[in-house]
Amino acid sequence: MGLGLKINSGGKDFLPIIKYDARAGRVFRVDRADGISTPVDITKKFKAVFDFENVEVGYINFATGSAPDFVMVPLGSALPACPSENHKQGMRMVVKLSEACGGDCRELAGTSGAFLTSVSRLHDEYLAGLVQNPGKLPVVSLIDTIGIESGSGARKSTNYSPVFEISGWVSRPKDLGPNERSSEPAAAPARSAPPSTGSARAPAPVPRSPEPALADSEDFG
Repeated sequence: MGLGLKINSGGKDFLPIIKYDARAGRVFRVDRADGISTPVDITKKFKAVFDFENVEVGYINFATGSAPDFVMVPLGSALPACPSENHKQGMRMVVKLSEACGGDCRELAGTSGAFLTSVSRLHDEYLAGLVQNPGKLPVVSLIDTIGIESGSGARKSTNYSPVFEISGWVSRPKDLGPNERSSEPAAAPARSAPPSTGSARAPAPVPRSPEPALADSEDFG
């Protein structure tokens, strides 16, 4: 699986974001007004259309106090060279939130192994479900999080892996374009800002049966 990056032209705003905090097992919508970012917890009601057709992968540096640095390519392309030891493999894509979560399009990206493994598994389920739902996109819900311990002693820590479920299939929403970041053509590799994956391709998931074809969700029309 993977997320590819498009170049943001000068003077254009980045797409608003949502983020998954693997340390807390929470999903936040980040609203920005007057230069101030406010995280809004949407974990319990999270539902969104995932644009897996345009997912990107590559390297991301989420540096504290500055904008993320993305070096991304479309899924299926060869990964670029890692720019620095501070960059981690990651993924990103655009999602459209349900009305209960805000109703707008947001960018989702991440580099934690707990997050990437889950999204990779979900992408495999998406590919299997396309057989019965050609040309559609999955409506994804967060149904649980699972704690994963790593390290030992003073270095012991717990991250939470999201458990995503495809709860429906819909035609592409009109406002969920193939590239919401800018009107510039794609470039590979390209630099920009938001999300990532822990590796170009996460470990193969446990085989699961394809999702049944479901009617379009009322949230997404």
